[in-house]
Amino acid sequence: MVCRKFSEMLATADAEKAYMAGLLHDLGLMVNCLVFPREFAAAMERACQHEIPLSEAEQAIMGFTHCASGQALAEKWKLADDVVEVIAHHHAIEQSQKAQPLVALVHLSDLLCRMRGLGYGYYERHMVDLMADPAWAILLQEHRELAGMDLVRFTSELDEAVGEIHALVATIFGTSAGV
Repeated sequence: MVCRKFSEMLATADAEKAYMAGLLHDLGLMVNCLVFPREFAAAMERACQHEIPLSEAEQAIMGFTHCASGQALAEKWKLADDVVEVIAHHHAIEQSQKAQPLVALVHLSDLLCRMRGLGYGYYERHMVDLMADPAWAILLQEHRELAGMDLVRFTSELDEAVGEIHALVATIFGTSAGV
């Protein structure tokens, strides 16, 4: 939902493609959980203990991340090339060759979600500076309207989307909206 909201703020972005990419970008988490349960549990434990991104813990424990396993499954399923790029490179946008603006949009949306408690279920210590992130520079090349964007308003609008997500999760799982 955050990917869709973000893309709607960009005049030339495809909101439905962004929504689909946002839904599927962490496909590899399920692969790792199901195929490598002990190793993935150890990676998750490490990420929680050290308050680091899960992909860093996966790389340290497993030797690969959910990006690689997700890419393998996405290619097997013959998903669209740009969606495969998002799955494979949303934590390493500089490696994307085919769909950098979409990868950058999902990367920033994912980062914003994790910083607002919609990540992997633990606190992740991470400083966020949108304008200093390489993904912002990639989006700025594609979407010039970002140059004049009011970042306070932008993040406020994204926070509204995060609120909608909290409400949706609360409705589905019967938990409080302050998840």
